[in-house]
Amino acid sequence: MKLYPQCIVCQINVRYRDLEKIKDLDMQTKMLAMREVLDISRDFLDSCLNGKDSCIPTELATKLFRYVKHTLRNSDPYFEDKILAHKEALKMYEVAKEVVFSEKKSRAMLYKALQFSLVGNLLDIGVLNYIPPKVEEVMERAQNLKIHGDVDKAIDLLLKSESVIMVLDNAGEAVFDRLVADVLRGIGAKVYAIVKGGAFQNDVTIADAPYAMLNKSFDGVYDTGTDASSIFLYELREEVRSLIESSNVILSKGMANYEYITEIVNILRKPVIYALVAKCLPVSIDSGIPLGEAGIRIYVP
Repeated sequence: MKLYPQCIVCQINVRYRDLEKIKDLDMQTKMLAMREVLDISRDFLDSCLNGKDSCIPTELATKLFRYVKHTLRNSDPYFEDKILAHKEALKMYEVAKEVVFSEKKSRAMLYKALQFSLVGNLLDIGVLNYIPPKVEEVMERAQNLKIHGDVDKAIDLLLKSESVIMVLDNAGEAVFDRLVADVLRGIGAKVYAIVKGGAFQNDVTIADAPYAMLNKSFDGVYDTGTDASSIFLYELREEVRSLIESSNVILSKGMANYEYITEIVNILRKPVIYALVAKCLPVSIDSGIPLGEAGIRIYVP
């Protein structure tokens, strides 16, 4: 997915919100930081317009968040928020698992698991003006969630796959992603989770992954080796790249992964299932998923 004009406005505002998290940051420091955010954005946009950059929105987001972390001298500004999100989601995990496994057939179980996984994607503080629901609302919303798009094809593909890679997204959401792995492993598939090596917004990282107890549901949890917002191939650990290459299918969660992976599917050369809530207009337009709704899109080479 290429950069839309709205992406610039969104990312500048979200980075300002990062600065506002630090209560004792003085006005002068904030002004200087925002000037640099604008300069980085301008340089990225100039590079895009001159055809020198890939122009992927989440690459700009990564550049900006790296700068903010440096300015704040904080390698993970959302760490406490993430731990809380994991803990709150874990309060409902066992109940959600009972709902999923109350179904008699694998197909129905997987559909239920995807509903929970997609509702978990609503727990995102990284989108401007988007108000996530309280975790307590997730149970009810999940069971009534309409999934737009290629859900039947995605389920077909997952049920016949022996090895599945899940590229995870937000903290809290990752707990509900475990349900998809639980179902697939129950029918004999190997399922591996890929998380961030360093902090990007409120995304799950290898440091906070234990709080989500991912190891209880996945055959392995691997980190990208970087704090990039997605599996940037030019930064990705070789071990993870090899794991992706050996898998049957990739299940990509969230908007940042959608933005990046849609640009490299010709390199990956394998089926990709994008599962996300379209929380902004550009992603909604590009994916065809209605704004604010959950959906699945599938790519098969």
